Amino acid sequence: VDPAQPRIKFDDAEIERLALSIREKGQLQPIRVRWNEQFEKWIIIVGERRFRATQVAGLSSIQCFFHEGAISESEVRAQQLIENLLREDLRPMEEARALAALMDLNQWNGKQVAESLRLSPSRVSRSLALLDLPEAMQQQIDSGGLGKTAAYELSKLRDEPTLIKFAADAKLQEVTSR
Repeated sequence: VDPAQPRIKFDDAEIERLALSIREKGQLQPIRVRWNEQFEKWIIIVGERRFRATQVAGLSSIQCFFHEGAISESEVRAQQLIENLLREDLRPMEEARALAALMDLNQWNGKQVAESLRLSPSRVSRSLALLDLPEAMQQQIDSGGLGKTAAYELSKLRDEPTLIKFAADAKLQEVTSR
């Protein structure tokens, strides 16, 4: 397990569903691992969900691709983001933090990270805008209490009391429109 991987929270029901699929149909794609000198063990580059699901399924082994040789931290982060963005979406704040970390690692701007990950520049900028919101609102987004579209629109506001008021209104609107 890579402690720096972008996905922080794993939905137990989704892991169970994937475990059932793996039990019934087998593992369709191997996980990728690399040797980590610091931890003195193989750590997962991509396939954390598959790994967890295999454990839940009670299987004693997993198909694995061993990446031998040097791999840059930037390449590991890019592979992890691509894996997560193309499969089950990361939570909005996980995505935003992971994009920002990759940008910091490479001294990239939003356009460069978008090109590298084959994402639209608008997706990257909307995601990164969430990081400008107060921590309490970021926690609401993380918990699913505030949708990412509403949160992005709120990120355009600069007055924090107004922002908090509109966030409460947006959360109420989302609840009543369900």
